[in-house]
Amino acid sequence: MSESERETLLANALVYEGQQHWLHYRHIEQERNQFLGFFFTLLVAVVGFLVAFGARAADWPTAATGLTIMAAVLFMITCLIFTSVRKLGVALEACDRDIKRIRAALFERVEPERTHLAPGQRDVTVLRHRTMVDRVFDPQFSAEVIVGTFAALTFGVQILVAVDSLRSKDFSTGQRALACTLAAVSVAGVAAAARLWVKSGRLRGGS
Repeated sequence: MSESERETLLANALVYEGQQHWLHYRHIEQERNQFLGFFFTLLVAVVGFLVAFGARAADWPTAATGLTIMAAVLFMITCLIFTSVRKLGVALEACDRDIKRIRAALFERVEPERTHLAPGQRDVTVLRHRTMVDRVFDPQFSAEVIVGTFAALTFGVQILVAVDSLRSKDFSTGQRALACTLAAVSVAGVAAAARLWVKSGRLRGGS
């Protein structure tokens, strides 16, 4: 096999690999959009339920009990969606790195000075500015912020209701126990998630 034939086979293999990575990238983006669509559908349903339940509640303890139950359910589902969106973001970053690597390998075989991959064609200040702008308007970053914000809000609602149930005498013993139990379970879940987050960060740093 001649050198030109070997180069042609290698270029074709790189093109095929790039196509597969791009298809995989688009598939992961669609999965992320599906998770976000499910999240917003659930959020609208929960808000509608809370409005209807709050209008029919006889007193604040009853409304607060229903509120903390729905907040606990939404918090659990939101955390699962956030974890899934986060994992999809990691997969997208891996695909993006591979696509850039493949493009760089392909452009090395043509005229790299005529592409944006040529060294020295961009100023460092411009690159930093574009990186900051891209970070703010990045779909992955926006998805994590939106889902994470609602997870924090639902967690805060459970804590506030639990504290109010302990301070107020209007709550019954069952309502107080339920609110405190849900808040304690959520706190334990957040502590476990934070521990895993720190542990995974240490493992990455050690590797």
